[in-house]
Amino acid sequence: MILLFSGSITLSYIFILHKLQDTQKMEHRYTIHEITPFTRDWSCKIQVVDKIRPKISRDHRVNFQTTIVQDENEDQICIITYGPEVAHYDNLFKHFHTYLISAAKVREPSRFAIPMHNFEWVLDTFSIVEEVIENNEEESMLPLPSRLNMVSFADIEKQIPGDEFDLVAVVANCGTMKYQGSENRRFQEAILIDDKKKPFLFTIWGELADKDGTELLQQLHRYPVIVAKRIAISNFKQGSKVNELGKGQQSDAN
Repeated sequence: MILLFSGSITLSYIFILHKLQDTQKMEHRYTIHEITPFTRDWSCKIQVVDKIRPKISRDHRVNFQTTIVQDENEDQICIITYGPEVAHYDNLFKHFHTYLISAAKVREPSRFAIPMHNFEWVLDTFSIVEEVIENNEEESMLPLPSRLNMVSFADIEKQIPGDEFDLVAVVANCGTMKYQGSENRRFQEAILIDDKKKPFLFTIWGELADKDGTELLQQLHRYPVIVAKRIAISNFKQGSKVNELGKGQQSDAN
């Protein structure tokens, strides 16, 4: 069985640590549901649980990105960034890392937004974002989300095509970019193993191979641990051979 990632996957390199930025802390700590457009001088501890790939607005005037975060109660909200802030926060936010956020704009979501919460946050140059690192004496990191639909390697073959699940695995090997079919669809293959060293092959397609595949190659010598979200079993035909693959299905990240 082979696992295919097409759409969006999330990678969490749990061995990578980042320094806490030196910014002034706000006095008032709130949870997501306590924060409204009328709340002043607030801060909130959150964890990044998903990052939607940058998009272009419908009028083609500005690019933006949506990041989904949750607090200690696992209540979730969308964070929106625009224009030059997209690259900055895309590099800053890492999946399943913990941050303290303050001075963000709180507004009602547009009708095109992901239905997540009554409000959404907008980060700009005036917003303050601090990363909470491991072994911080003042702030503890939030635990991994309990809502992850984890499936073991032993149960992958039992999954029904179309049913989504999440997977934690170690990347044991990763190949270089390849091309398939008359359209030269680019893809990259990697070998995942679990704690029992059972291997599975998965494929990353298109833009995901450009970004995530390249990152896997760079970290391969460390045997990175990844969290792959919203995978599903499907059939894939390459030449005369039909293989069962895991297909990442995240409709809001296309």
